[in-house]
Amino acid sequence: MYKLTIIAGPNRGSSFAIHEGENSIGRQAGSAVVLQSSRVSKRHCVLVVENSEIIIKDQGSSNGTFVNGILTRMKALKPGDKISVGEYVLEVDNPLARAPQFPPAVANFANVVRFPIGKDNSASPQSDPLKETGNLANLNSLNDPNVMPKDLKGKALWYFENRVMPFFYGLNLKHEWKLICVALFAAFALANLMISVTPLVDSARQGIVKESARRARFMAKQIADFNAPHVASGAETKADIGLAEYAEGVRLAVLIDMDNRIIAPGKKFNQYLMSGPEAVFAVRARDAFRAGRETGMTTEIDESTITAIEPLLVLNPSMGKNVIRGMAVVSIDTSLSTPEAGEIGVVYSETLILTGILGAIILMIMYKLTLRPFQVLSDDMDKVLKGELPQVTHEFKFEETAPLWDLINATLQRVPRGTNAFEKNAESGPTIEDYIIPIRAIGELGRLGMVLCDSERKIAYMNSVFEEISGIRVEGAIGQTLPLVVREEALGAFTTDLLDRVTANPAGDPIAEDYEFSGLFYKVHASGVITRAGQLKGYLVLVVRADNNG
Repeated sequence: MYKLTIIAGPNRGSSFAIHEGENSIGRQAGSAVVLQSSRVSKRHCVLVVENSEIIIKDQGSSNGTFVNGILTRMKALKPGDKISVGEYVLEVDNPLARAPQFPPAVANFANVVRFPIGKDNSASPQSDPLKETGNLANLNSLNDPNVMPKDLKGKALWYFENRVMPFFYGLNLKHEWKLICVALFAAFALANLMISVTPLVDSARQGIVKESARRARFMAKQIADFNAPHVASGAETKADIGLAEYAEGVRLAVLIDMDNRIIAPGKKFNQYLMSGPEAVFAVRARDAFRAGRETGMTTEIDESTITAIEPLLVLNPSMGKNVIRGMAVVSIDTSLSTPEAGEIGVVYSETLILTGILGAIILMIMYKLTLRPFQVLSDDMDKVLKGELPQVTHEFKFEETAPLWDLINATLQRVPRGTNAFEKNAESGPTIEDYIIPIRAIGELGRLGMVLCDSERKIAYMNSVFEEISGIRVEGAIGQTLPLVVREEALGAFTTDLLDRVTANPAGDPIAEDYEFSGLFYKVHASGVITRAGQLKGYLVLVVRADNNG
């Protein structure tokens, strides 16, 4: 039984069982897979399962059905293929087809590697060395969404690979990877800005608040100590706070008695401190002093004000100790020292700009590091096909691409190269058959639609990508001209015109025109296959999506 899992788009992670027979996919209720979207047709496509084979058939949908990014009308599927329907991307899976895998029993082999077991392999679970040693128990669990490792690290990696990465894999099916990298770095830069700069700004503000509190307490202490003799002698009219009330940032500086009556400054003498947060704090301080507290108090009464209160102590001879006869109150405005929103914004902007410049440099380095091995690969492939190199080199340390290099080398070993293939007859030159093998090697590796025709414009080779785009079937096309096998007369006339223009061009230079296949625009390139002697041996037609032309 097959299974479809949504790996990108709405309802990501949902799975649908696909049974024997016909299974419809669309917006219409009652479908085997219901996808609610205006970009999905009521009956978009169907999956037909017969004899363990699964075939997808488009049902004339308005937006088309794509398999692995290629527009498809009908195609046989295999596990791992990705179907794009509207904004949904669904992956085909066959859980029953998964065969158990066991590592080879090699003595003293430190890095155990698992190999798939074929039909003739008689290995059994009893011979699995992992069951004896317990090593590498979770080796394949990361790749199997139905098997979760038991250790904490394995679980974290499993969730990351099977819950987080499918979202980004889906994005990469719709957008260039470099755009995704830029977006991810931009998100990282903003998050880093909030995580790093915000605590620094808060720390700076806390430092300013502490310094303002020390200053307010110092000033209040000076006022209390200076006026203690005057209050003790009953000469309250001589009390003075000096220039404290005019100091920078001071909102309030007064000397009051235990009833909140103002003793100094003289212009407020005999008034009462009755309103505002300072008055409320003064009442709290008075109650604390009457309860036995003898040290001053400091508080942040609002986001921009620090208030300090110090007791005025006077010796009481009859009691033989100091008693509190008043309080010095000082409030300081911290907003004058704290950075304003505009200043903080400047700090954030400067940090963001510097982070962006550094990030752009890092992204460019990573971009070049990623592309360089493939540029070298392209040059080496050309040299191998010309016979100048025995195989493509793999000098860059890029472990993940090693299997690709090995596959390309294995493919190129089967391709005729150098003078053996293209200069075997000095008089007549190479035939179109001499070009089929190297072009097939490129056509099967690439994602371009490709057709090779001989000098009589008969099709000598057509790759599967062109087959999917044009709807032409290879079985009946080889040996026929394009106008005879196309389904639309317009396409036949279009290709005839292109090849006529190539023929009229003695140099065989490429000619490119736009053409619409099933509602999607493609760029069609046509060029002549010209020998070194200037003979036209055939025509090469390439088809690429217009939005991927760069």
